[in-house]
Amino acid sequence: MTADLTDWVVDRIIESGVDDEIGYLVLAALDGDDSWHQYLSDGTRTRELIGSDEKARSASRAVGGTFLSSIEVEGFRGVGSKVTLELEARPGLTVIAGRNGSGKSSLAEALELTLTGSTYRWKNRTAPWRQHWRNLHHDGQSSITVKVSEEGVDKLTTIHTEWAAGATDVDDREVWTQVHGQRKQDLAALGWDGPLETFRPLLSYDELGGLLVEGQAPLYDALATVLGVEQLTDALKRIGDQVKELKAPQTRLNAERRSLQASAADLDDERAATAAVLLKKTAPDVGAVRAVVTGVARVDSGPIAALRMLGSLTAPLPDEVKHASEALRAAVEAMARAGEEVSRRELDRLQLRQRALAVHAEHGDMPCPVCSSATLDAGWAERSKAQIAESEAGLAELKHARQDLELARSRARAFVTSLPSALDRAPVSDVEDPMSLARSAWTDWADAPPDDLRFAEHLELHVNDLCQALEGLRQSAHDAVNARDDIWSPVATRIAAWCDDHAGVVEAAPRLVLLAAAEKWLKEIDARAKNERLAPIIDDARDAWTKLRQESNVDMVGLELTGSKTSRRVAISATVDGVEASALPVMSQGELHALALALFLPRASMAQSPFRFLVIDDPVQAMDPAKVDGLVELLSGLAQTHQVIVLSHDDRLPAAVRRSRVGAYLFEVRRGVSSAVEIVKSEDPATRYLSDAFAVLSDTDLPAETARRALPGLLRMAVESAARERWFGSRLREGTTLAEVERVWDDAKKTANRVSLAIYGETRPLDSWLGPLYRKEGLGVVSSGFHGGMRERSDLKGVARSVERMVDDIRNGAK
Repeated sequence: MTADLTDWVVDRIIESGVDDEIGYLVLAALDGDDSWHQYLSDGTRTRELIGSDEKARSASRAVGGTFLSSIEVEGFRGVGSKVTLELEARPGLTVIAGRNGSGKSSLAEALELTLTGSTYRWKNRTAPWRQHWRNLHHDGQSSITVKVSEEGVDKLTTIHTEWAAGATDVDDREVWTQVHGQRKQDLAALGWDGPLETFRPLLSYDELGGLLVEGQAPLYDALATVLGVEQLTDALKRIGDQVKELKAPQTRLNAERRSLQASAADLDDERAATAAVLLKKTAPDVGAVRAVVTGVARVDSGPIAALRMLGSLTAPLPDEVKHASEALRAAVEAMARAGEEVSRRELDRLQLRQRALAVHAEHGDMPCPVCSSATLDAGWAERSKAQIAESEAGLAELKHARQDLELARSRARAFVTSLPSALDRAPVSDVEDPMSLARSAWTDWADAPPDDLRFAEHLELHVNDLCQALEGLRQSAHDAVNARDDIWSPVATRIAAWCDDHAGVVEAAPRLVLLAAAEKWLKEIDARAKNERLAPIIDDARDAWTKLRQESNVDMVGLELTGSKTSRRVAISATVDGVEASALPVMSQGELHALALALFLPRASMAQSPFRFLVIDDPVQAMDPAKVDGLVELLSGLAQTHQVIVLSHDDRLPAAVRRSRVGAYLFEVRRGVSSAVEIVKSEDPATRYLSDAFAVLSDTDLPAETARRALPGLLRMAVESAARERWFGSRLREGTTLAEVERVWDDAKKTANRVSLAIYGETRPLDSWLGPLYRKEGLGVVSSGFHGGMRERSDLKGVARSVERMVDDIRNGAK
């Protein structure tokens, strides 16, 4: 953990005024896995929100610089027999040139494979790229040995990779290292795993071309790795993982809610319909949903409610009906025996006499209010009391019989009710037939006669039919409810389980809100930290682009890291002829290569890197000539502090190095028969052509006629190469554009005109310059002799020496 970064974040927390709980979440995530899990578990804090007054300090450790000392390759890719590239292990520029297929890129790939375990060329390629690693002309053991020198250490470090004879799998190799005199069996002893990814000092042509075209994310990652903000990246991942973990149930429950809502809506069931309406809301009333699916809340309308009502319809028990009918008949018979009509008159008379006695007792003697002929007096009262006592005794049995009849009649008629509304219409087709039977039986049952004896007979006649019809209806209703329950219950069970899970999500919701806020805040801080630390790299990249762009109309203005996760990207702003634009869409392939270099070099050469070497393979392939000169200027500046090794497939880069007159090591890679690769110190082209000419003259087996025909061509190329180097170097140093220099050169078709450009800076006659005999003889050979060959009696070696002297004069600008 880098304390300065944590302090920086604490300052930003206090500065922004973000909620303390969010701040503590961020700090716990920054402090590592243990602190993070502890804080989530019980809220234990590992630090408090106290601002730091210290300025951010560099978290990089002091490291010794490492330089390449040698690369030895045998039987790998384009290299057959063993070849060794010896290097000066110190800052400086080394250019290794060779035509395509010469084996130079095999040296770079061998180094890359040894240090990283793979090569960029094999990345995302099909299997043959990894299978055809062994040189076809080499049958024995294959190996790569890289030796490096570390500042302050007197012993070289060796990294060795070898394959047994006949091995076909590139990964079937033995690797060992020897560090400070001690041999180890892996690369871990070097401690380079992280730095090789962060400060990758190797840039192949494939990687150079792919750096800006593979997509924004790889470029973002390549730049972000050098900024030292992994602590923020790790903290964001911890918070993001927790947010994802808490959101997962929520996301799953939302999906389940939609699925359950659709399932419930498809059912022909009012409970399901009610649940479907509730579940349609994004935040449903879970209590109401649970009440519906558990049956706590009954839905009072719909088929199920109607079926339950039908299932509750009952008829009187036949035994109860029979008992009530028999009681009614018995009461009727008892009343008949008591003589109901007569007994009624007697009872009425008794009641009249009792009322007259009451009047006499209250008002005294008086004429009879009924007949007016008798007198209500004491004697009458005595006689009446005696008669009443006699009548009451005789009518008591009749009174009781009447009361029993009324009670028996009430009880019997209570069994008969009107047709219930539940039987008006069948709620489902399953009960239509039994409901029709029940409706008919109930109608017959309710159509009872008024006469007591016939009523009793009616009850006994229809009760069994009604009971059977209602029993059939109840069973049908019960079966219909069960059938719907069988369909509804699984859905209801799932919804009930969903309700249980939803409670957990609701409980976790407050923490999720805090975590999401912490993640959002830390993303903003992460972008801020990255771009603050990117600023120096941007300055270096802009400076590098200034050197590389040369005559390009695209000027890089700025660079910013934006977004996160899958949306991370690098925004490269630029101007085209002064108009603001996005850089990448308007750049040519050569400009993209130059921009990739401008971004790669500052990253690879950062002070925190343990590597003081940079290896770049074929950076000039897509560059126009002007950018090659800018590249030399850029690399020569970098070579003041770093060992810069550049491999090139043509002579443009070595030529630009020679023109610039910078101190550089120039090598040439040549590939002979059976992949025999030779690395030699490179000569300038004119010297090389002269050497070839003298080699022709020294070949005793070569026919003289062939030598006479071949020699003028080699000598002419030597003269024109020397003239070209002189012309280009002098003009470019004076500030003439490369395009103009090349145009004038191409227009000067004749060798004499090109020599004139080199000597005088313009095309003009060379009469005065040709005064020395060797110049005149030399120019004649490379002009007329180029087409017609040399005369048979010519002194071939003498002529070659004359041209050699003339080439020296051209190089030196001798007048």
